[in-house]
Amino acid sequence: MRAPRYRALLLDLDGTLLDVEMRSFLEAFFPLAAARFGGPREADAIARALGEAARAMARATDGARTVDVVFLEAFAPAVGLTPGQVRAVFEDFYGGDFEQLRRLTRPAPAARRLVDRALKLGLQLVLATNPVFFDAAIRARIRWAGLEDVPFSLVTAAELMRWTKPHAGYFAQVLELTDLRPEECLMVGDDPVMDMSARRVGIATWLALRRGQKPRAAPLADESGTLVQLSRSL
Repeated sequence: MRAPRYRALLLDLDGTLLDVEMRSFLEAFFPLAAARFGGPREADAIARALGEAARAMARATDGARTVDVVFLEAFAPAVGLTPGQVRAVFEDFYGGDFEQLRRLTRPAPAARRLVDRALKLGLQLVLATNPVFFDAAIRARIRWAGLEDVPFSLVTAAELMRWTKPHAGYFAQVLELTDLRPEECLMVGDDPVMDMSARRVGIATWLALRRGQKPRAAPLADESGTLVQLSRSL
């Protein structure tokens, strides 16, 4: 058997391992989360503040703080709480009401086949999701994807990461935390910008397509295809 081309797969979650339409998901997420911080009259304003705090995470480029802190410090003043109090509310939310959103998702076809094939080859697996959610929310979605038993060596949650995708700092931090070299890795994801930007730090990229989906314009994608096709090529 030939040796694998890579030591590690960096795997996106939403739209790659988990079948979810993120616009619909976020349209349900924001009011559900906002309800934890105020009544119906304040719901719209709170949802907007949540969105703005999420955008603050994306704008954080200096790497000075983990992006969960960026979010908490941006959002807390809007609801008259401390960042610590907001964190506690979200911890309770992710352990309860967040589960309602599972109905908007399903395991992505062939995701299990891909991870099992990679593990059989001895590849390291990194859950390289955009870290705009706290660890508890990411772990829940890993479970919704039917992959809670997968031994990911790293899960890029907001509490850990200092950049979000598509910043080069995000991918550089993944390499630092895993002690991997760029040429040892393949980034697999469905987003031509967020995921394929790994190419800017020297990581090879695979644009994940659904069965029957035509390749999209993705200048930074080295290869593209379904997860089944990727499994066969490893």
